[in-house]
Amino acid sequence: MRLLNLLLLPAALASTITIYTNPLHQDSASAIPSPTPLATISYDPSTASASLASYHPPTGAYTPSHLLRIGLFDPATKEWKGVVTSSASFADEYLKRFTLHVDEQGEVYHVGFGTTAKIAGSDEVEIEVSTRAKGPQPSLNKPIVLNAEGKLEGKEPEKTFLQKYWWALLLFLAVQLLVGGGKE
Repeated sequence: MRLLNLLLLPAALASTITIYTNPLHQDSASAIPSPTPLATISYDPSTASASLASYHPPTGAYTPSHLLRIGLFDPATKEWKGVVTSSASFADEYLKRFTLHVDEQGEVYHVGFGTTAKIAGSDEVEIEVSTRAKGPQPSLNKPIVLNAEGKLEGKEPEKTFLQKYWWALLLFLAVQLLVGGGKE
């Protein structure tokens, strides 16, 4: 029995995510119900991998300028986590890509959507998992090491000619202006 539980453990960790679509502005002429499931994705947080379980492109009377919300929808809070795209994105000549943005714990916090030109023989829909990377951290409280003279260790960078002799060039130009200004 324990062996069966261990074999079923990876399946228990995988979750199903439903991505919804909804017209941005609904009117009485729109034939697109609101919100409707667009795709069902099987997501495994332990491996950060996902696969498409089902996909139902939006159908109805809409124009390419019609805008649709794509993303996660919480019916309790009526909150959307996703993007807005043109309904033209669902044309047959485009490859659709859903991007699941996940945090450090493996929880999906945002859904992205994009399209590219479809290559013959390619899938209609791709799924990508994007994990949040930790940003650069400052090194605080790092001691500054000084040498016996009280200066920082390491060779000072050599100065350029202008950095060394800017004052001499300025003096030369001033003398030239004074001398040249008197000869007329």
